[in-house]
Amino acid sequence: MGVGRYRDIEVADMPPVLAGVLGVLLLGLFCGLIWYLTRLDHTKLRDPRARARAERGKKSRRRQQELRARRESLQRRDSRRRDDA
Repeated sequence: MGVGRYRDIEVADMPPVLAGVLGVLLLGLFCGLIWYLTRLDHTKLRDPRARARAERGKKSRRRQQELRARRESLQRRDSRRRDDA
């Protein structure tokens, strides 16, 4: 069964109920580990200064996008006026 002080666990030698329980426990452990890893937020910034810097960058990008959209809108309006005239 074992060599020295190490013991091999032979699932084939276990009673079917015990093997089933062991299988269900291992499957539950594996599913719990996968669930935990998928719920873990790897992108969350821990440092308050980094979080503030990211927030400022997000606001800046939003502001630039709004300005770009306004500029394009004014250019379209101007080109329509030139086409009509």
